[in-house]
Amino acid sequence: MKTAITLSVVLATATVFAQEPAPEPKRERPALTEEQRAQKEQQLDDAWSKLSLEGKLRVLHLHRALTQLPGEERKFIHDRIERFLNMSPEEKQRLKDNADRWKNMTPEQREEARQKFRERRKQFEDKWRQEHPGEEPPPFPPRGQKPPPPPPPENSEPKTENQPKENP
Repeated sequence: MKTAITLSVVLATATVFAQEPAPEPKRERPALTEEQRAQKEQQLDDAWSKLSLEGKLRVLHLHRALTQLPGEERKFIHDRIERFLNMSPEEKQRLKDNADRWKNMTPEQREEARQKFRERRKQFEDKWRQEHPGEEPPPFPPRGQKPPPPPPPENSEPKTENQPKENP
């Protein structure tokens, strides 16, 4: 069932993006030969024929919903799927474990986790804005990944932030 849903999302996304030219491919893929194209088409036909009627309806519903989204939202979804497809098996397993853990949480535990995330995000943004004035913070870094180091100071004067100020 999970495979059918994943396949549904991938097929729907591929169909949506086939209708609109992609901005610029992230990686170059060699062009398919006619034989490879025929094999790929046969694989997709086989996958479609194995889907239940319910699965096919889900794919069609997703396709309709995706085609109605603005371009930047479709790109966001496409990028997330591309990211998932390029994950290592360990990363996919960690993602699955996190999803299972989230699914087993009570609504109160989920709200507590959301609140902790909001607090951590705010701390991250505050620290970023101190170290990078005038710049917007990047997306929250995944666990275990450190944010980029602060830029070197523009002038070589010593910092006086923590020193007490003298009154005249």
